Amino acid sequence: MALAWSISINNLMAQKSDFFKVGTIEYERKQNIMATFNYDPMFNVFVEKTGSEIYITFFTLTIEPNQSIYQLGKINGPANQFPDLPADNNIIHYDFKESKKIVQKNTGGTTYSITDDERQIQWKLTEEIREIAGYTCRRANAIILDSIYAVAFYCEKFPYQIGPESFAGLPGLILGISLPSEHISWFATKVTPMNEIPKITAPTQKKVITNKDYRTMLENTVLKFPKLGPILFKRALL
Repeated sequence: MALAWSISINNLMAQKSDFFKVGTIEYERKQNIMATFNYDPMFNVFVEKTGSEIYITFFTLTIEPNQSIYQLGKINGPANQFPDLPADNNIIHYDFKESKKIVQKNTGGTTYSITDDERQIQWKLTEEIREIAGYTCRRANAIILDSIYAVAFYCEKFPYQIGPESFAGLPGLILGISLPSEHISWFATKVTPMNEIPKITAPTQKKVITNKDYRTMLENTVLKFPKLGPILFKRALL
């Protein structure tokens, strides 16, 4: 399915051919576990082991002119110290040439491949400026998933309209985004241009499902848990 936000990558490359075309962006994702889960006892073990309420993981976005892939890079410590949360192992692949997107998520032990795109973010651009990873970015605001306030920072010099997770649709690469009410953020820590085109392989499609059916599945499973269900539901939809 063609993405609604998709634009001609060739035109963009022609306009900005002197800037970043190929390379990687490392994003640091920070989650305040205790603020998110309201001091649920099951997360006390995490705090005791790490000495911190902040759960940090790193994701890598690899880009070349025809495609990109976003996936888990590294974690900030031994893997067994961390809770198994939704979106921890998401993979997002864009095929710019074909205007296609695959989102791969592991939920309840099953890997799903979501191949349609229903998220249409209505961004409101602002004049606020912030530097991230050495690049000047502009701020944009939006409401996602009906009620979650999002603050994003994008760099117009990058000829790509994507970012971490499935956040996209701004006139430049998203280098930072924060969801204050959800106590989670993604900010680029390192941008590495490359002279050679990296090898990107689209994820092997597992159980193919639509966004609508994936959401229905979550409603029929995780929402059965009255306390943690709504939190896990929103995390899974990110």
